[in-house]
Amino acid sequence: MLMTQPVAIDLYAGLGGWTEGLLAEGFRVVGFDIERHVYGEAQYPAQLVLQDVTTLDGAQFKDAALIVASPPCQSYSYRAMPWKRAKALPPPDNTLFDACFRIQREAIKAAGHFIPMVVENVCGAQKWVGQAKGHFGSYYLWGDVPALMPTT
Repeated sequence: MLMTQPVAIDLYAGLGGWTEGLLAEGFRVVGFDIERHVYGEAQYPAQLVLQDVTTLDGAQFKDAALIVASPPCQSYSYRAMPWKRAKALPPPDNTLFDACFRIQREAIKAAGHFIPMVVENVCGAQKWVGQAKGHFGSYYLWGDVPALMPTT
């Protein structure tokens, strides 16, 4: 019997923070990011597609077993700082965060079954995107979180 690896889609892939663990658990991972990130010798450890995540059609991920995402957090982090200048800024643009959930909805519709997704960001994002479903240290998680949370 031929066993195929489950596929995980990694949105805003960066250097592959999600990917290392997913590869260790037997997933085939396909990352998407607008640029290739390199830090010293470190680079993305799986297949990487250079494409703006907001342009993706989630239907292409109908065969995915899992979607993970870490949209850029700088605008949320900066606005959470105690400086008057940071507090005076208009609300951040949630387009990158919202794209994750649109992509998941499109993937589910195309697949005809549920595809779980977990989005990671900073504590400060909660003011603008809603309460996180859980967190582990400084990693705040939205989406279908319980299955990925460590047991305590």
